[in-house]
Amino acid sequence: MRTRRSNLALVGLPGVGKSSLGRRLATQLNVPLLDLDRSIIASTGVAKESVEGIFAREGEAGFRIRERSAVAALDEVTPPAGGAAAALGIGRIVALGGGTLVDPRNRWVISQCARILWLDAPDAVIAGRLRTARVVRPLMKRGNPEETLRTLRAERSRFYAIGARLESKKSPGTLAAPAIELLQNSPRGGGRHLLSAALPSGQWDLGVGIATESLLRVLRTRNARRVVLVSEPNAERAIGATIAAALKRAKISVTPLTLKSGESAKQLTVIDDAARTLAAAGIERGDLIVAVGGGALTDTAGLLAALYLRGIDWVAVPTTLAAQLDASLGGKTGVDLPEGKNLVGAFHQPIAVIADLDALRSLPTREIVAAMGEAVKIALLGEDRLFTLLEECATRIAAGDASLHEDGTYAEIVERAGWWKCTVVAGDEREAGLRMSLNLGHTLGHALEQAANYKGILHGEAVGYGLRAALTIGQELGVTPAARASRALALLDALGLGVAPRRESPGALVDATTRDKKVAGGKIRWVLATERAFEIRDDVPASLVLRAATQMLAGSGGKR
Repeated sequence: MRTRRSNLALVGLPGVGKSSLGRRLATQLNVPLLDLDRSIIASTGVAKESVEGIFAREGEAGFRIRERSAVAALDEVTPPAGGAAAALGIGRIVALGGGTLVDPRNRWVISQCARILWLDAPDAVIAGRLRTARVVRPLMKRGNPEETLRTLRAERSRFYAIGARLESKKSPGTLAAPAIELLQNSPRGGGRHLLSAALPSGQWDLGVGIATESLLRVLRTRNARRVVLVSEPNAERAIGATIAAALKRAKISVTPLTLKSGESAKQLTVIDDAARTLAAAGIERGDLIVAVGGGALTDTAGLLAALYLRGIDWVAVPTTLAAQLDASLGGKTGVDLPEGKNLVGAFHQPIAVIADLDALRSLPTREIVAAMGEAVKIALLGEDRLFTLLEECATRIAAGDASLHEDGTYAEIVERAGWWKCTVVAGDEREAGLRMSLNLGHTLGHALEQAANYKGILHGEAVGYGLRAALTIGQELGVTPAARASRALALLDALGLGVAPRRESPGALVDATTRDKKVAGGKIRWVLATERAFEIRDDVPASLVLRAATQMLAGSGGKR
């Protein structure tokens, strides 16, 4: 949905001077100023109230609830006729609190009605202002202000970075003219950016209608002149053709490469044929691969990028929910063998992952629901807000409620699951320890896919079955608390994951697990859920695995 975005939202760390700049901008542009903190204070109806007082009385959680209500009340404001405000399309200045954008739902609303300006300064400069401020902010009472600011910057930069950045050591009250100039020179794209994270492995952008502009920005920073656009028929219809046309308009040469849809693309013969196509086209190391499609497509295109000329850079533009919240992130690439799933692959990080939520609107409900298998996995590993969110909207997801695209629910699910994975990968890229946790539910899930010959079952559906088996094993071994398992099983039931009986042989599944990538020293390493984390066990009796597989294949009607 296209909006005017007539508000200018000022964001940045506490004490950077958003209110001071906001007052100057409001005066210079002749528009009203809304200080969100003051609005929240007024909502209490308490005389001489303060943010500190709300924190003391209601805690940070209470303050954030009030903050979300204040953001939800923001509306469009008509700019005054004539002058700079009219030219910029700005009808009001809104000074946000330092933590306002942390809430995904706040960002969802603000991205609809506001342009965003990130006011920034060195931490030492901000700390100096905080030491002399008349009002001491609650979050600044946590020891050394500079250390607190460094922590907040690490936690919040990915949210602030969705706006145009104005960084200066000067007094914020003197920055109105530079701010206006920055806004005049910043392109007003039609997309809504929700997150822009600079990760050790590359860039992760999340938003609505952002695919083309974000991709062009990445390619321009690399001075790219030629790309291989790897896609598959469904993705080409949804977004690929639009991207190809935009690249050509930008004078970037495009070599198209269309692969089969789904798991059929994940074969060594496909890699062989694709590499020969690249060679015939004269693709060089300075060129890039742009992968537009679902998880199977990005797995294959990423491996092609890892192997061709011993490695060329690539960008992932995932177009399915499963790919956006999981498969495209982390740099695992690979194809299947008859002996097992993803047995041939490489770790090869994309330089950017661009998740455009618009691409999800055409997905069938079954694909949306299947992707929730990966989301439930992340929730079980300890993402508590994601767990609650999935429980709150499971019936709507299963029913194919289209309003979940409009109210920010899918955006929040992608962000929370994706960020969890990014954090894990940043600490263990090559799966030496922590990253193994992301295989929860996948051992028997992959075995089920193989037994079904990768037909008639989606990856996330198989993970749903695999999670049920992992919960059975975890409970039997005393690793997974019964209450945790019951909660997860109830969620899987509500989503409709792993509920239908299957005809595959339990013995065949157990045999397939012996070729799992996590096997070490001849022993299968099982990832099992604990109360809010995971445990890896290599002492699971074969009889228990067989019993769990049998129960799993019986669906939700099997004995828990």
